Amino acid sequence: NGLKELPPEIAQLTSLTYLNLSNNELKELPPEIAQLTSLTGLNLRDNGLKELPPEIAQLTSLTELGLSNNGLKELPPEIVQLTSLTYLNLSNNELKELPPEIAQLTSLNYLDLSNNPLISPPLEIANQDIKAIKKYLASLEGESKILNEVKILLVGEGSAGKTSLTKRVLGEEFNQNEPTTHGIRIKDWRVEANNKKVKVNIWDFGGQEIMHATHQFFLSKRSLYILVLDGRRDERPEYWLRHIESFGGDSPVLIVLNKYDANPGFDINRPFLQKKYPVIKGFYGTSCATAQGIEEFKEALIKELTQVKLIETRWANSWFQVKQQLENLQEHYISYDQYEKICAEAEVTEEFSQDVLVDFLHDLGVIVHFREFDLEDTHVLEPKWVTTAVYKIINSEKVAASNGILKLQDLREILKQQDEKDYFYSRSKYKYIIGLMKKFELCYSLNEEMVLIPQLLNVVEPEFNFNFTTSLKFTLNYDDFLPLSIMPRFIVKRHQDIKGELRWRTGVVLENEAFESTAVIRADNEANRIDIYVNGQGKKDYLAVILLFFREINDSFEKLKVDERVPMPDNPEVTASYKTMMNYARAGIDQYIPDGSDKVYSVLKLLGLVQLDRRESGDEILDILQRIEGKVTDEKSFIENANRIIDLKPNFMGIGVNLNEVVDKAYKAYQTRKDPKPKPKQIESGEDEQ
Repeated sequence: NGLKELPPEIAQLTSLTYLNLSNNELKELPPEIAQLTSLTGLNLRDNGLKELPPEIAQLTSLTELGLSNNGLKELPPEIVQLTSLTYLNLSNNELKELPPEIAQLTSLNYLDLSNNPLISPPLEIANQDIKAIKKYLASLEGESKILNEVKILLVGEGSAGKTSLTKRVLGEEFNQNEPTTHGIRIKDWRVEANNKKVKVNIWDFGGQEIMHATHQFFLSKRSLYILVLDGRRDERPEYWLRHIESFGGDSPVLIVLNKYDANPGFDINRPFLQKKYPVIKGFYGTSCATAQGIEEFKEALIKELTQVKLIETRWANSWFQVKQQLENLQEHYISYDQYEKICAEAEVTEEFSQDVLVDFLHDLGVIVHFREFDLEDTHVLEPKWVTTAVYKIINSEKVAASNGILKLQDLREILKQQDEKDYFYSRSKYKYIIGLMKKFELCYSLNEEMVLIPQLLNVVEPEFNFNFTTSLKFTLNYDDFLPLSIMPRFIVKRHQDIKGELRWRTGVVLENEAFESTAVIRADNEANRIDIYVNGQGKKDYLAVILLFFREINDSFEKLKVDERVPMPDNPEVTASYKTMMNYARAGIDQYIPDGSDKVYSVLKLLGLVQLDRRESGDEILDILQRIEGKVTDEKSFIENANRIIDLKPNFMGIGVNLNEVVDKAYKAYQTRKDPKPKPKQIESGEDEQ
């Protein structure tokens, strides 16, 4: 309907148990609604409610309350009196904070907070289950305060002036001969913004291209980014904006056009970029040499700081005690047990709270922490300690001379302390550093003694024999940004299939006996494209596997746009969108003219070139899984691999496969192989099936 208000007389419907007022134009509710004491269900979604009357707390029989798609900015604390509530939908509102009292709603087992500009609970908590939300809110029932701390990250090409800009903002002297930043520089800055004292952690990243893949260690969401462009040379702002978007999500960005004194005419297409990247909050021309534009930029920066999502997060006082103690420690790292002890002393005893807190501290840059088993026991308190180690390895002349092969015995020499200011690395931490590089797919083990870093492979493609004419072809087009780390990461993921030593910095030759197939994968970084060629008996199956791994890598980046395309068999320079052809096939349209051609092609025939044949069950998909992973040591690893490999988005190369069915088949197939002689009593009783 188009109801704009409710009459107070509605209160006379005292026997009413369910009231649906969704999809109306209600701006407020009359207080009299509180008299509907028999109400168990109230649906108010899709209205224009800005607030709820405190009297709603009198609806003590209410079990379901739908408030999605309104304009609610806060909830009354009295909501805690709805003790029968089991379902509460608050999605798509304007809530920044929930009253901590919600933690007292012991019957509540469903709470939807999606699409709200939440500060408390923060998104990391709000996206978890109701137990996590309740625990977080319960921690705030004692003393708490606003965080008022934020992380700023400066990115851009090497020698763009990031360090000089930081010095100018902090009021330090400009150095004409500022040395190049290798790794990161971290500075603390205390500033007053909107009558608030804000602590700022400024991270200045080295811009050398080989370092870009390591940015993923530290680029985080809910931060503020400054992109510094060098006015003296042609720049690529979109590369960096995509880079920021991939790791920083919707974090705000300020663009600095630096060194204006050297090239006053330097500019970029501001309206175009701002429309394409709404996260851009402003453009500023500066010269660190003359201080031109610095004050204007500094004012804009301070203003923007207060808008960062993390800054107003509310923490319990006990969390601040843990943070302060960690910041006061002189060690470069501590163990997980030490972290637990510090938390216990501050009375942060819940494992859940400790885990959430460590994630926040990671986002703020206070510590570096990752949850993988091999890495979990080390909480790095000095981020430069770990980045310096990784950069020393990547920049090692010895490793570069061997085309990326790192002998682990050389770590002692590479990581050796050069002087008193240099970091010390005990041999016990070598495993952690290499483990971190493996986590981010910067390297893989060749054997127990050596690892290979694909970023340092030879640039020149080696000679090899491969029949490109007869091969199955597929292309991945990256909108306008092909992250430099994608090809090295793919090489790491499929290193066990590399044919001999046929690998180079932007490509690899793979061979898989199980599929009786060979593949060539090449990245063209200038054209933002990856080309895949596959030959062999099981080339369609092997292509499906290769694409699964690329999709897994692509999905790890935020908002990365990839167009999967099929080259025409008679003209490989002309390609057709795989997704478009799938849509044509679903709509029953078989004729298709791709861009760049005037020839009509059959959609089904084109899809047949690259798709697996239609299969009625998961049997042959299961066979593919087994051939990908080879032998599996136990049932747990088999099921984990099955779940990891099958990627139903929306299907497996055109085949609709029930994931549970395939995993179930995998489990039963494993059991049959493991124990071929069934136990009759168990099968009869259903225990084995169960």
